[in-house]
Amino acid sequence: MARGRGAGLAALILTVFTGLVGFGIFIPIFPFLALDLGASAHQTTLAMGAYSLGQLIAAPAWGRLSDRIGRKPVLIIGLAGGAMSYVLLTFADSWATLGAARLFGGLMAGNIGAAFAAAADLADERTRARNMGLLGATFAGAFIIGPGVGALIIGDHPSTEGYHRICFVAAGFTAAAGLYAAAFFRESHPPAARKTAGAPRARRWALLRARPILTRLLIVALVMITAQALVESTFGLWADAALGWGPREVGVAFTGLGALTALLQGGGAGRLARIFGERRLLLVGLATFALGLALLAGARDAIQAGLGLFVLACGGGIATPALTSLVSAQAGEDERGVVMGLNQSAGALGRVIGPATSGAIFDALGAGAPFAVGAALLVGAWALAWMGARARQSNKDA
Repeated sequence: MARGRGAGLAALILTVFTGLVGFGIFIPIFPFLALDLGASAHQTTLAMGAYSLGQLIAAPAWGRLSDRIGRKPVLIIGLAGGAMSYVLLTFADSWATLGAARLFGGLMAGNIGAAFAAAADLADERTRARNMGLLGATFAGAFIIGPGVGALIIGDHPSTEGYHRICFVAAGFTAAAGLYAAAFFRESHPPAARKTAGAPRARRWALLRARPILTRLLIVALVMITAQALVESTFGLWADAALGWGPREVGVAFTGLGALTALLQGGGAGRLARIFGERRLLLVGLATFALGLALLAGARDAIQAGLGLFVLACGGGIATPALTSLVSAQAGEDERGVVMGLNQSAGALGRVIGPATSGAIFDALGAGAPFAVGAALLVGAWALAWMGARARQSNKDA
């Protein structure tokens, strides 16, 4: 059983990694593609947020579907749709059509929630944090390779043809991941576990009402991802305005960020969780994340920006797998798709709120203002997580 779970996890990780390399190739380039089409900062971040709006709309349905028919079909469908969305981007001639293509990509992004549900399927109490950490490291690892590849492809003199070339390469990686999943990933959610799946839509609201711990964790996830999205959606714009960087430099910065996050999530998250506990790890990670954003908000040169990114990556690398593991622990065997779909919905909502507001904050208050707002949000998330941990301990003592 352990060997089968290990092989299944390895196939899942390779599938997710290949697909996310395509995602990573494109993401650092997106703000410059939007600027090339004449978009303002606010229009750029709105177009970026369209992807997450699509995820927000579709994620619960994908979660329920993966509980009903299995993780593998949802993985394959999501990756095929993602590849198509990158091709559609090459036809965009305005920020609105760019956003429409990203909206379609988000609607098809059911593979993310299915991947986390599959990782939970392949875990037990002892290996849950490790599996979530490895999957988180896979995300980070893809952001080592992807942005670096994008930086090489775009060259020293970015052009519309170069942006389109990146879209086609991203589509190729995503399609390859879908083919690999079809050939090698073995279904992790057996038919016997699907007998009680497919509950009505009201089920997820019943879960939230019955499980206040889950609700609190999802609020923390929402706030944390909103703060993260404030950074992701404006970093390229900030780097251009404050440091004079172009897409190549931004791609290299994302590569460094991904490398550090991968080292933390893949090598340390599981061990640290076993030593200190997932709740303590979440608190430390949120505090470190907030400090990194505050440092980045005040950065005036590449060295200061590097320091802020380093601290930010440490915080995110610790907090993300701890929070995901805590959320997955709230799900029964037949509920993992629903619960991880709710978690994906919280993240998607954060990635809608962040870009929807970050461009306006950038234009009104200055280039570093979205980072400062993100730091303040993380302080609030830390306080909520701390109160939840304290209440849980009080209940145990009683």
